[in-house]
Amino acid sequence: MPDFLNIGVSALLATQRAISTVGHNIANVNTDGYTRQRVQISQLPPQFVSGGFQGKGVSASAITRSADDFLTNQVRLATSNEAKASTYYDLANQVDQLLGNGSFSPALQKFFTTLSDVNNDPSSAATRQVFLSTAQDLVARFKDTDNQLQLMAQNVNQKISGSIDQINGLTDSIARMNRDIVIAMGLGQGSEPNDLMDQRDSLIKQISAMVNVSTLQQEDGAVNVFMGNGQILVNGGITQPLSAVPNPLDGARTEVATVVGGVTTVLSNTISTGSLGGVLTFRDQVLDVARNALGRLSAGMAFTFNAQHQEGMDLNGALGGAFFTVGAPQVNSGTGNTGTVTVALDQANSPNLTTSDYLLRYTGANFVLTRIADGNQQTLAGAGPFNVDGMTITVGVAPAAGDVYRIEPTKYVVGQMNTAITDTAKIAIASPLKSAYASTNIGNGTISAPTVTDITNPNVLTPATISFVAGGYRINGAAPTIAYTSGADIVGPGWTVKVFGVPQLGDSFTVGSNAGGKGDNANGLLLAGLQNAKLLVGGTATYQNTFNLTVGGTATLTQQAKTNQAALKTLRENAESLRDAQAGVNLDEEAADLLKFQQAYEAAAHMITAASTTFDALMAALRG
Repeated sequence: MPDFLNIGVSALLATQRAISTVGHNIANVNTDGYTRQRVQISQLPPQFVSGGFQGKGVSASAITRSADDFLTNQVRLATSNEAKASTYYDLANQVDQLLGNGSFSPALQKFFTTLSDVNNDPSSAATRQVFLSTAQDLVARFKDTDNQLQLMAQNVNQKISGSIDQINGLTDSIARMNRDIVIAMGLGQGSEPNDLMDQRDSLIKQISAMVNVSTLQQEDGAVNVFMGNGQILVNGGITQPLSAVPNPLDGARTEVATVVGGVTTVLSNTISTGSLGGVLTFRDQVLDVARNALGRLSAGMAFTFNAQHQEGMDLNGALGGAFFTVGAPQVNSGTGNTGTVTVALDQANSPNLTTSDYLLRYTGANFVLTRIADGNQQTLAGAGPFNVDGMTITVGVAPAAGDVYRIEPTKYVVGQMNTAITDTAKIAIASPLKSAYASTNIGNGTISAPTVTDITNPNVLTPATISFVAGGYRINGAAPTIAYTSGADIVGPGWTVKVFGVPQLGDSFTVGSNAGGKGDNANGLLLAGLQNAKLLVGGTATYQNTFNLTVGGTATLTQQAKTNQAALKTLRENAESLRDAQAGVNLDEEAADLLKFQQAYEAAAHMITAASTTFDALMAALRG
């Protein structure tokens, strides 16, 4: 009889635990990260009695989670990938909207439209003032765009620092949870504290939304958490915090690092997914490229416009000066460098400027220049200077092996861009030279307008006479006599002209300064022609084309990111659906289990009642 009673009690207790577990599942149906729990009900070992083995009832041997490590890892990976795509898209879209807001292109067009107005009336102070004002407005558009991009760079730094703080907070919580789980498993003699493990998994998922992580289960119940290519974040109950540090070669860039024993290790390049990975990828692929592209356009336009402007003459009869000021590259030296390097933009090779930053390392024998954007490397042998990608690199103090420099050729040049002219009379619209024929000429020879070939020649404005003598012509009467061919270049100091027709002996032509030529627009026409000249990006793009390349490139990356985000969101939802089908709470299933266990509980209670009644009858019979 006691066996019958004990069997009933065991069934009652096991079923009671099952009902409680079902209730716990139902109560947590909306708890994020909760994993459905199940009671493992097992037969008690049977007892041998005469005639065979007799069962002793049942026990609730364990309460387990319906967790699947593979599905859990798939959810983490999908979450990390979607978070990267979402963050990347949100940030890239900001740059896309900034560049495509329609403020820069109209300013560029207006600049050349008002230049045409000056060409129509070169001596007008009013049209010159309007042109200068539109030039200043164009510079303002450059600077406004650059300032917005710089603010985005500061925002990126803040996002990196904020993400690191969140990750460190989560890893601290996971380490505490590990300690609690180890203690609980010890007290439970190996039984898993399911709810604590759910909470820990939820914390790991939150980290996976920021960085790519992996885990390693320990025998004592703790998990180790790794980031990137194996950097440990949590080792049992101990954490390795991340730090936000300035880039050692660019203090304006915040990097992800660890600091152990005073040694800083930068880890940014190992973070490939998660929202933090999205921020870092956006900075490298979109923001830095946009800033460098804007700087390339600024420098290229300033160089080419200045070069032509300096080949003209202003209303004061002076040669044109620089129209725009041009910013300078930035060079950052590595800590411990012993040598010095300076970098200047190479005006003659400005079409070769790129949208990348560079690393320059000295091996002890040569310099190795790495273009960061694509990893292209060039070995620079000798003492320099080195002319490469639109830059002139000059070595100052001799470097030592291991010296490293980060070169940012165009990222900061927009901030130094301005109009160099404030006096409208100094806008050089006229040609610096004019040509004429002598009134005493008897031949039918004519002379073209001079073409400037070297405005820096000290004698370029010195008057010159081309006299025709037997056998050809002489310049300023000096030997040698040069054979004459109609339409061939006649070369002077910094200029060329062409004479056509058949001059006679004694005929002469003059070339000299155009001072006083206020109605001349020869150089202004050449300046206006720069609008459609392919002067940048290796001689393949106009000013507007160069800007459009930046806008189009950003728009393409943004659209790709949007498409990726939608696809990865679907993958994440599918992964969660598979995980939830395995581990989530299904209310219909729980209701069915609740009914089943309720009926079992009632049956067990009837067993106990029957055992009690039978026992009472037996005792009464014995007293009898």
